[in-house]
Amino acid sequence: MSRVMLMQSWNSTCSNILRRSLYRSPAVFQAHRYYAKDIKDHIEEVENISKEEVPAKPESPVTESDSSKIITSNVIEETNLHPALKAAFIKNVGPTLTPVQEQCINEFLESKHGIVVRAKTGTGKTFAFGIPVIHSVLELKDQNMKQADRYVNSVVFSPTRDLAYQTRQSLSDLWNASLAKSNHAPNRRKSYPKKSRLPNSEKNLIPLVIGQTPYKATMSHFVSKEVPPIVVATPGRFMDMLQNEPKFRTSFKHLQNIIIDEADELLNGNFKEDINKIIDELVSIREPIPGVEAESPDLKPKTMLFSATVNDDVFYLAERAISTEFPFVDVTGNKEQEVNENISQTLVQTESVFDTYVAAVQFVLNHAHEKNFKPIIFLSTTSSVDFISKLLMDVLRNENSRRRVLAFHGKLTQGKRDASQRIFREKDNAILVASGIGARGMDFPNVSHVIQIGVSSEIDSHTHKIGRTGRAGKQGDALLFTSKLEEPFVKALRKNGNKFTETIEFDGESPEAQEVAETIVSQTRSYLDLDDTFFKSITHYRNIPSKVANLNLTALSIDVAKTYMKLMGTDGTQGEGDGDDEPGKLTMSYNMAKNLGLDTRKIEDYFTLTGRRPNDSRSSNSRGGRGGYSNDRNSKRGSWSNNDRSNNDRSNNDRGGYSRSRQGKSSRGDRDGDGDRRYSRW
Repeated sequence: MSRVMLMQSWNSTCSNILRRSLYRSPAVFQAHRYYAKDIKDHIEEVENISKEEVPAKPESPVTESDSSKIITSNVIEETNLHPALKAAFIKNVGPTLTPVQEQCINEFLESKHGIVVRAKTGTGKTFAFGIPVIHSVLELKDQNMKQADRYVNSVVFSPTRDLAYQTRQSLSDLWNASLAKSNHAPNRRKSYPKKSRLPNSEKNLIPLVIGQTPYKATMSHFVSKEVPPIVVATPGRFMDMLQNEPKFRTSFKHLQNIIIDEADELLNGNFKEDINKIIDELVSIREPIPGVEAESPDLKPKTMLFSATVNDDVFYLAERAISTEFPFVDVTGNKEQEVNENISQTLVQTESVFDTYVAAVQFVLNHAHEKNFKPIIFLSTTSSVDFISKLLMDVLRNENSRRRVLAFHGKLTQGKRDASQRIFREKDNAILVASGIGARGMDFPNVSHVIQIGVSSEIDSHTHKIGRTGRAGKQGDALLFTSKLEEPFVKALRKNGNKFTETIEFDGESPEAQEVAETIVSQTRSYLDLDDTFFKSITHYRNIPSKVANLNLTALSIDVAKTYMKLMGTDGTQGEGDGDDEPGKLTMSYNMAKNLGLDTRKIEDYFTLTGRRPNDSRSSNSRGGRGGYSNDRNSKRGSWSNNDRSNNDRSNNDRGGYSRSRQGKSSRGDRDGDGDRRYSRW
């Protein structure tokens, strides 16, 4: 296959752009069929192309020769979509399509078995598959096909319940608005079997097939003669019902479309086996629509795979669901373009984990009075989410602020998670404190800032987190607060194409920062089970692969322990490490320390070490196995759940302001070279 790339002349009406089958913003490429190995070659090639080699983007990549296609322009009114869908989209979403939507819809509608799409987060992927699905259902209804109301037309799979909930809401709004503007508005007087009777407000909703929801309520959508044409699901509950509920299974026998959103994330979790089985099951039960389709051994639903990254698992699923060669659409551009260009990234460097907390809280306090300040604050463990959300609530209450602080992580009940999502969407001045579950695919309106306290476990996780702001063409700000010991991860981010337009050095001496630190210490002395929170911070560092960032785990563990001592109100006086519990110190067994790869001789001044001291008290430098820790402490503190980050090593008087640097000169070893302006406030 030729690797020669022929650039399009934008002044030509010819629609032939490149021989390769991929789209890369701002250039647009025709989609052809490719084998996975060729796509791998192409991705490497595209990522090596500099921005200067890409021609300027035209007003629309569709030309006059494309007038027979459904999408003929990025202006929705000029397309050949169903009239009711066009009217609903303009009213509910806007007058134009995003590049992802514009480039994918034709390819999906015209494909035989489906397509694979690589797209950045925040680019309008939901409607990129929602529009062709709703268009096709409305077209079937216009043809007075009884089957249109008697089988599920499309199913959308999401990796999490929260993303499924969000997807259902977005699609339901557009679906119901489209029906209202069509000749197919629901008959509110239509009778339903008693066992499946639904409130009128629910008859038209796209149902969710997800865990932690009533099983019978879910099945009620599939026991009447008319079933919903579109379903949103997570793989676990869907697989359960597909295998155990005959009426549910029968509802999918004429399935037209399978949408797999965030495919890389879904395949990276526990659903890899389930999703492959589901694809096989849905293909095996597929029957031709009477009077419309003929029997064919090649009969199967179309599949659209959306993924921010494409790996072997995604390729395998694509070959399984589509074919050994498949259309592949790439709208991510080269590696430098993977981060949304509408997002300005700022790095805040601190001396310790404790200072990281002080800096982050100070930033929130300095902006809390602003009307449009609506941040998402990410932490790496669920217990740190609980800790920081409670801390911010207490600190803001002391400042007489009415700003809502909402926690969002996987160990909350589904009801609490749904409530946090709903309130954060509705409020323009709320603060959402989230774990990684809020990083992938979640779309909240008008997020002004993404704040990350500490480092993620993977580079991709960082990218997805900052993608919660700067969406739908808006500008966004992302701040990463890190200690000096986390610098290896920052270097990895830069190497991967992340550019920090500002580098701010927290110098630890300003009166304002000193006051914030004292407030944090006074608040947290009453908190319960912070020891669990900080142990899980150490575990988080341990779980960062060395290939991502080679962190000094012993030094980080000491920094975490110093932070705990400070928050517990101890002065950090070094003990003898004799194994007796000491108030204000974290307790760890020698065995756990060794399994974590910690140097016990260095950490024993900051931890109460229990159990038998090994003959060789210095453990290996490998990142070794895992261990258990002793929970036997005199200063047991109560009932914090989950995991979290930790903080570092500053005395109460060691706090401060910031030195801020912009591109130019470096103020503290900033490898990218940034300016030299100093600030005590933000």
